[in-house]
Order: sequence, then structure tokens, then C-alpha cells
Amino acid sequence: MYVLGLSQHHDSAAALLLDGQIVAFSEEERFTRIKHDGAFPAQAAKWCLAHAGITLGDVDHVAYFWQAPREVLHAGTHFLRHLPATLAVFRNDGGDYADRAQGLRATLARGGAQTHSDDYHVGGALLLHLRRSLTLGRILREAVGYTGKTHFKVHLVDHHHAHAASALHLSPWTDAAVITWDGIGSDGTSTLLAVADGDRIADVRRVKFPHSLGAMYACVTGWLGFHPAKDEGKIMGLAAYGGPAFVEPFRELVRLEDEGRYALDLSWFRHHATGKHRVSQKFVDRFGEPRPKTRDAVPQHYADVAYALQNTLEEAGLHVARWLQAHTGRTRLCTAGGVALNSVMNGKILLETPFEEFFAQPASADDGSALGAAMIVSSERGAPRHRGNYIFLGPEFPEADMEKALTEAGLAYTRPERIARSTAEAVADGRIVGWFQGRIEAGPRALGNRSIVADPRGFDTKDRLNEKVKHREPFRPFAPSCLAEHAGEYFASGYPSPVMLLVFDVLEHQRTVVPAITHEDGTARVQTVAREDNALYHEMISEFHALTGVPMVVNTSFNDNEEPIVCTPADAVRCYLKTGMDALALGPFWTEKP
Repeated sequence: MYVLGLSQHHDSAAALLLDGQIVAFSEEERFTRIKHDGAFPAQAAKWCLAHAGITLGDVDHVAYFWQAPREVLHAGTHFLRHLPATLAVFRNDGGDYADRAQGLRATLARGGAQTHSDDYHVGGALLLHLRRSLTLGRILREAVGYTGKTHFKVHLVDHHHAHAASALHLSPWTDAAVITWDGIGSDGTSTLLAVADGDRIADVRRVKFPHSLGAMYACVTGWLGFHPAKDEGKIMGLAAYGGPAFVEPFRELVRLEDEGRYALDLSWFRHHATGKHRVSQKFVDRFGEPRPKTRDAVPQHYADVAYALQNTLEEAGLHVARWLQAHTGRTRLCTAGGVALNSVMNGKILLETPFEEFFAQPASADDGSALGAAMIVSSERGAPRHRGNYIFLGPEFPEADMEKALTEAGLAYTRPERIARSTAEAVADGRIVGWFQGRIEAGPRALGNRSIVADPRGFDTKDRLNEKVKHREPFRPFAPSCLAEHAGEYFASGYPSPVMLLVFDVLEHQRTVVPAITHEDGTARVQTVAREDNALYHEMISEFHALTGVPMVVNTSFNDNEEPIVCTPADAVRCYLKTGMDALALGPFWTEKP
């Protein structure tokens, strides 16, 4: 039984399951080279089918991550409940962007394509989502160019259950508590608290929009001069440079109530009235004018607001998690949704609540809900859970493609006896190396197959990477890939973190040993690397350990700023040549700059 899972809003993706086992998964951005691409995942779906050696005619079920009829019902109820404030939606402003948003007709005609995250007409978006849901079979056939006979059945899946399944079904557990949190789901849910027994997910509570922690974070992200629904990870990094000046006033934004409940004070926001990522005039009067969307240095005032925002999210997250654990008695937590990418909050939930075990899968945002939707449909039809690799699920390429990319670029190259050893020697010598191996990892974090690696001992490594390679803001940190068996020697917890979604303190006596991965606040977003998860990457780090005594490397995604992680060998070569990387390990091949 083939089940094709699809998601589309931002980070569109496709997944293919055969009898419950993941055959293929990839985000659309990997193929189109448009970061966070929200277009229909045509290229991703075509690749999934081609990878399996089938056509759309072989697919039995199509699972879609959204239930637009329920969305329309929630939107109507929300509009009436919040009158007259919601009349502002008819102004169709562009949020924190200077230009007006595209109109209703343009939103429908462009199929969701946007110049920025608030470039849409709210009514047009609702109609667009409804049209997709009602005509998904036809849209899919046209998108992949299939004209033959099909027999698949379309299933519209609850968005937050898709998130929940994407974590639960990939976890090793049959009983767990579940939290999913994001901006908004198809029925208006922004936070789902649930309990799982086997593959069954039973709701404990749903918190509905506009009381959304994801929306809160996105609104302030826009005010801070960054792009909402895209740059929240930057704010998490910026927060480390701030101080507690605004922590107390920010507590007014979210009321923490009995029994793990919370509610936003909507007087600080406009997202509920406009459908866009807006703070209110009250927020501006208290915290100042929005920072322009520039690459200029961030003044301390805005860093302090980022600190307060992050602190507010963490307090709310801990409040919710503690109550759910007490209510359910479960000691294992599965989590997903865009807010679950906040690895600082995740680390605190693991270490500061009674939950003893934690699981998040790498594509925790909307891309992963394509997987979750497919898993729900597959499970309901008796298929077993997926077992095995859940990280490296995307395209891979033969050596011939790699040699062709090197040759066409005019690069001299060699084939070392052991590429892991050659890479480790170069990194130990202070060089920055592009590392391209095997299948692409799922989600936004490089996890050892499309990585740029460097020496964690270098005091200038972070600045070199930000300025010369990644071309990004100087405050942004870099993560370590650490041998799993040595993580406890460097970090406050040695808990497994294979998908880089947990932040732990770097032990104080180790911070000068590995300054390149130690953030301003003494933390690191840790990836633990086990041999059974990625043998070649583990070998390379082990070689570096043998050379230097340090069991980790700096790991950042193989891409330039504002572009997706590289997909093909040609992508890798282009990125290598236009950035300050010193060398490239392309499969078994090695090339370096003079």
C-alpha cells in the first residue's frame, strides 16, 4: 500500500510510505532552490515517486495535512467573535512590510506564492486552501504531469494530529504525552496537548488561535526587524545577547493560568484582527518603533526585547509541559510543530520538568506534517510503524554526477583512500570544509550529510564562518556535532540529541576548549552522532578526535545565507566556489582551494 503525504503553506514537502515504511521524503525547496518554498510540492512529489520507481497510478492513498472546510468554519467564528477589530482585515495591509499585500484575485491566481510572509489576502487564502482541499486529486495529477488512470483516495488530515503523528510514529515509544505547537492549524488549533497509547492519539486539550505562542513569537520577530514565519531561529540566537530589562513587562503578554492553561493578552497584538503578523500600537508605545528590516547591527534595546520574548516562550512552554506531565503521568514527551524548533525551550523542558525522555523528529515544522499525515492514513489501514532511519530520507546521487559537477566547474580533484581521514586532517588544520554525502537529511538542520564543518577550537571560527562562508548576521551561533559517547564530557546533559533540537549548557571548564560552538550565554545546540545513525560522519569526527583530543566538529548547513541546503552535487560545487570554504569533500572526492 503506497501512501503519498503532502503539505503546503510554507516549507512544502512530500513523503511516500510503502506499507508503513518511509520510502522517500523531501521539502520542495530542495529542488526549486527557494528557501521555505510554499508552492505545491510538485517537484518533491515527482522525486518521491521516481525514487520508488512508481507512478501516480500506483498510489493508493493521498494524505493532505490540512482540513480547509474546518478552517473556513473557524475563520468565520473568529471573525464574528472579535468584531469590530476584525474589520481591519478588509484593509489588507502588508503587516510589517511597506507594501500592501496582494489582493484576493492575485492570492488565488498565484497559488500561494508570496514576496514576503504577509503578502496574501486573508479571504483569498481561505478560498485558496478550500479549493486545494476540494480539488487536490486534480491539482496533484497536473503538478506531476500524470495523465494515466489513478485510483487513489484523498484524505484531509487534522493538521495538529499530523504534527503529533510525525513525532509519535517515529519515536521508539508506544506510550507518551504529546505537545504540538505552531502558529495556527486547520481548525484554529495553535497548541495540542494529547496522550498516546500505541498509535492512537487522544486529545487532552486544544488551545485555539488567536492564543498562539507561535503567532506571538512571529509577531515580535517582525517588530524586531526580521521575517516572521522564517527568522524565528535568528531571534532565539539573538536573545543570548540581551538582558532582563523587559522580562517583567513581557509577562503581561501571556497570562499563565491554572491547570496548564495560558492566554495571550490581545491588547498587545493585531494578528487576531488583521490575519497578519502585527503587534499593536500599545506594544509600540511601550517598547518603541519597529526595527527596520536591515542587516545592520542590532541595537541592545532590541536584543533585550528578544531576550524577553524567548524567556516568555520558555515560561509558557514549561508551564504547559509541567501540567501535562502531572495530568497524564507520562514520563516521555513527543513534540512537533514550528514552535518545537525552539531548541532552547526544548532543552529546558527536558531538564526542568518531570519528563525524563524527549523526542522530536528533524522536520518538526509544516514540512514534517506531510510525513505525519501519511503515517496516520497508513496506520489506520493496519500498516506497521516505520522503523529505522528517519533522518536521511531525501535524494542521493551517484559518483558519476559528482565527478561531472567537479569537471564542469574546472576543479582539480583527487580520490583519497579515506575521505573521512582527509576531511578530519583539513579541519584540524583550521580549514573549513563542505561535506556532501549520501541522502539529504530531513528538516532545516544539517545533520551530517549536507554540512559545512570546521574546528570548534578556533576562537575566530565563528566569525570566519559568518562573514566569509555563510554571509549572515554576526550574532548567530554555530552548533557542534559531537560523538554521542562523549557528549556528557562537554555538555550539561549527555542525553541523545541526534536531530539538533536540544540546547544544553556547555560545561564551564570546556568553554575555552570549544569556543566556536559556545554561544554568548554559554550554551550550544547539540547534535549527538552515533555510529549506527551515520557511520561515515561518525568516522570523520572520530578521526578529528584522534588528531586533536576533541570529539566534535562545528557543523552548519551546507548553504549560503537565504538559500536552501544544497541538494545536488552541482549545487554543492556552486556554493563551495562562491563562498569562503577552503575545501570540499564531495562523496569520495576531494578538492581544495589554493
